[in-house]
Amino acid sequence: MDISLRPYQQQFIDDVGYEFTQGRRRVCAVAPCGAGKTIMTAWMARGTALSGRRAIFMVHRQELIEQTSATFTAMGIQHGLIAAGAAKEYDLPVQIASVQTLIHRLHEVQPPDLLICDECHHIVANTYRRILEHFAAAYVLGVTATPERIGGQGLGEIFQSLVLGPTAAELIAAGNLTPYDYYAPPSKFDPAAAHVRFGEYVKGDLIHQMDDADVIGDIVKNYQNLAAGRRAICYCINRAHSEHVAASFRTVGISAVHIDGETHKTVRARTVEDFRLGKIRILCNAELLGEGFDVPAMEAVILARPTASLTLYIQQSMRPLRPDPANPDKRAVIIDHVGNVFRHGMPDEERAWTLETRKKKPRSSSIKVCPACYTAVPSTARVCPCGHAFAAAPEEHKYTERDGTLTKIEEIKRKKRQEVGMARSVADLTAIALKRGYSLRWVSRMADLKRLRG
Repeated sequence: MDISLRPYQQQFIDDVGYEFTQGRRRVCAVAPCGAGKTIMTAWMARGTALSGRRAIFMVHRQELIEQTSATFTAMGIQHGLIAAGAAKEYDLPVQIASVQTLIHRLHEVQPPDLLICDECHHIVANTYRRILEHFAAAYVLGVTATPERIGGQGLGEIFQSLVLGPTAAELIAAGNLTPYDYYAPPSKFDPAAAHVRFGEYVKGDLIHQMDDADVIGDIVKNYQNLAAGRRAICYCINRAHSEHVAASFRTVGISAVHIDGETHKTVRARTVEDFRLGKIRILCNAELLGEGFDVPAMEAVILARPTASLTLYIQQSMRPLRPDPANPDKRAVIIDHVGNVFRHGMPDEERAWTLETRKKKPRSSSIKVCPACYTAVPSTARVCPCGHAFAAAPEEHKYTERDGTLTKIEEIKRKKRQEVGMARSVADLTAIALKRGYSLRWVSRMADLKRLRG
C-alpha cells in the first residue's frame, strides 16, 4: 500500500530528526490520538533500515503486536516480531517487540540504533528502564498523546527534549479527526467520597458508588436517547461492573458484550470484528480497549468510570474521533456519566505539555446552564445553540446536576493570557522552552509565528 505522509506528519518527523541532529538522544514526541503515530514512527523505522541501521519498535501490550505489524506490512516494511509464539527473525533490521518478551531476550537481540517506544508515558516503569539501560547507545524516540504518567508526573528524568505535533483541535478543523458532541448527564459520582492513590481513584470506592442498578440503567437510557444504534465502547471500572453494564444493555434488546484481558485471544478478536461489522453495538471493557485500539467504525464512547488521570481520560474519550472512510459525515458522540470533563476539560482542549511534573491545582469548570434546554455553554456565551438568548450580563454558574437532564458540554474557553502570548522576544521564548522542556525547534517556529527577532 502506498502511504503518503500528510504535511503535519512530515513536519513531525522532521522535528524529531532535528532534535537528534542537535545531540539530544532521547526525544519525546507528542501527537493526539488518531494523528497516525504508528505510521510516522514506522516511516522513521524504515528510514533507519534503509540507511543500514537497525530499529526496534516497542509496544506495551501483546494485543498491539498484530495491529502494529499489519501497519508495517501495509507500508512494505519487512520486519521481525519479538513476541511470545512468534518466529525469531532477529536478523531483519526492523523489529516490533512486546516489552514483556523483549525484557527476557535482551541478549538474543542485536542492539538497535533507534529504539521507538509507543505510548511512552509508561516508560518510567522498571521494565522499560532495564531495556533503556541495556541499549544505552541507541537513540530513543518516545511517542504519546499524553506525555505524563497516570498521576501527572513528568517524563523529564528519561527524555531530553519534547517535540509537539499538531493539536487535536487543529486535526479536527482540518478533517483529520472527526468533530464530536460531548454530553454529560447528571452524575451520581462524588469525588469527595473516593480516595486517590498513586494518582488515581481507588476502584473499591468507585464500585461502591457506580456499580448500582439505577446508575447503570441511566447509562442505557442515555445511550438510547443520545446515540441509539451507534457502535460504542463503554469504559467501566472493573470486570464485574463491565459485565453488569453489558447485561443491562442486553435486557433492552441492545447487543452488548464484555471483553477483558482474560478473554481468549480468538474470542476477543472475533468479538472486535463483530463490533466492526455492526453485529455488536456495545463493547464493554475495563482498561482493555484504550491505548492503540483502532476501530474507525466506532461512533461513540461511554465513560462509566471516573478517573483522576488526565492521561486515561484523553486516551478513552478520544477513541471515537478517528475518521471512517465508509462514513465521511461521521460525527462522534461522547457520553460522560461520571463528570470527567469537569476534572479534565474537553478532549481536544489545548494543553501546555511539558516534561516536568504537572502541578496539582483545582480546575475551574465555570459554565452556565440554559434554562430552556439545560445545555451547558461557556459563561461568555450570549446565545444557546437552542436559540435562547442570555441576559446581557449573565451570571456565571458552577455546573449543577439536574435530575433527568442531559447536559451537552460545549468548549470552555478561557480568556486568560497565556505565557507564550506574552513573550516579546526570542529570549522570552527560549526561557519558556527551557522551563517546559521544549525543543529549540519549537522556539524557532514560535518566533516565526510571532515574527520575533532577537
